[in-house]
Parts: sequence; structure tokens; C-alpha cells
Amino acid sequence: MADKIPNTSPAASRFTRFLPVAVLGLIVAACGGNAPPPPAPAKPAAPVASTAAPAAATPAAAPAPEMTEDQLMKAASAAFGEKRYVAPQGNNALEYYLQVLAKDPKNHIAESALREMFPFATGAVEQEINGGSLDEASRVIDELAKFDPSNYTLTILRGKLDAKKKQAEHDQQVATAAATAAAAKAAADQKAAAQAAAAPAPEPAAAAPPKPVPPPAEKPVTPPPVAAAPAPAPVTTPAQLLKSVAPSYPPEAFRSRRQGWVEVQFTITVDGKVTNAKVTNAQPSRMFDQAALEAVRRWTFKPRMVNGKPVEEQATRRIEFKLGG
Repeated sequence: MADKIPNTSPAASRFTRFLPVAVLGLIVAACGGNAPPPPAPAKPAAPVASTAAPAAATPAAAPAPEMTEDQLMKAASAAFGEKRYVAPQGNNALEYYLQVLAKDPKNHIAESALREMFPFATGAVEQEINGGSLDEASRVIDELAKFDPSNYTLTILRGKLDAKKKQAEHDQQVATAAATAAAAKAAADQKAAAQAAAAPAPEPAAAAPPKPVPPPAEKPVTPPPVAAAPAPAPVTTPAQLLKSVAPSYPPEAFRSRRQGWVEVQFTITVDGKVTNAKVTNAQPSRMFDQAALEAVRRWTFKPRMVNGKPVEEQATRRIEFKLGG
């Protein structure tokens, strides 16, 4: 086979001469030699977003996922253990258990927990009413009514809440009227003082003329006696409940799932206290008597008023014992 003839063309010879120079230049650049600076980058174009709508807006935060039934039960149990029965709003045992029943109306654990918690919840409502937090008390009553709308204790609490609201409205009206009267009196006093300052000094009084001699008095004629007007009817205001105490559910009745009612007759003293409480009727007999009497004896009233004076009053109340659900 014949030998290959090397390429000895002029172009090949020039490439062979310049190859070492190119290699040397690459070595100098790699070692940090004084190579010519790279060309300046071109000025970036103005962003288009200044005249057009943004390509993609920041995505909104996704809503928190709804709690599962197990999560609600754990949250409710924790709130119950920490005595967060009805507050704070949105993070309490009452609302968590109600959400569980909304998902599973046959959840007996949630039902039993709500029944057990009911006396504590109603006690908290009464404290809110006594403290003047009427909106919070109304919120909790509405939540409790979702579980047991016919509960007699809630009926009593609603009556007390309404009375407290009316009293607050009356107090506000009285305060407003007093402020208005005080402002009117101050303005009248200021006006009278200004008029007195601007009035001219009084002239000296002239000598008084002699008093005429009166003619002899005639004998007065005695008028016939006038019949006395009938006495006005007395103004009476019945006694009003100020503080009620929910009765404790007897353990034996709770375990046997028994319900009933007790009618209690008692005397409201002039101090608004309860005395002479006694059971007049009950169904079933004697099961709830003691619990009803103990609760009624702790009630307080605004006494009956007759012509502005407190008097005693006899009253009768029916106290119902119902299990929630």
C-alpha cells in the first residue's frame, strides 16, 4: 500500500504557524494574565410589566383545611380539660362538640360531654350577665340552645338577660336625661348672669304714698264642706328575679336517665331573699325535691314595690329537670 503524502498546501502551513500563538494566549488567559477586558454587557431593555398587567399575581393563601371529626374531638377534649367550656369564641369545648355532632349526630361521646358540661356553661353565662357582658352571654345561650333548645335553665337565663338589657337601657336613658338637664341649667345660669351684668343700676325708689285705710272686714261666709276625693289606687310593681342558680342534677336521676319537674312555693322578703320554700307538686315525687329547694333558696329578687315601698310577696315557680339531646 503506498505511503500517505503530507498536506503541504499554503493554508495548512499558515495554520501550523499560528497554532502555538493561539495556545499560548489561552494559557495566559487561564492564568490571569492581562487579557483584554470583555465587552460591556448591553443595557437591559425596559421591563414590559410597567405598561402591561403582571404575568402572574402572587397566589392567595389557601384556606385552612376543615378539621376532621377526630381532630375536633381532640380539640374539644383539650378545651374541656383546660376549662375552656364556652370561651374564647372559636376555641372552646362547646363549639368543638357542636361541630362534631354536626358531622355525626349519633356521636354519643360528644353528647355525654355536652350534658356533663352544661351546668358549668350555664354558670359561666350567669357570671357574664352579672358582669355586664350581655353580648357574650347572648352568644353562649344561643350556642347552648343548639344542643338543648327547651332547657328550663336557658329559659331562666334568657329572662335574666332581657331584664338586664332593659335595666341597662333605662340607666342609659336616665343618664342622658340628667346630662341634658344639667347642660340646660348651666346654659340658663350663664344667660341669667350675663343679663344681670348688662342690666343698668336701679334708680332710688320714690317715697311710698300713704297706705289707704281698708274698710271694715265683712264676716266671712263659711263654705259648705267638700267631700274628700277618693284615695288613688296604689302603684304596684311585682318582684323581679335578679339572680338565679341552676339546680344540680341528682346523680341517681342522671344515671337512670330520669327527667321531671318540681313546683316550689316560697316567700320573697323585702330584702329580695327567699324564705319558707316548700315543694307543692313534683313529678316524679321526691326525686328532684331537694335539688330544686337548694337552688331556689339561693335566688335573689328585686322585691315587690307598693307606692315605692318594698313588701313581701308569695311566689311559685316550676323547675324542670331535663337531660340534653
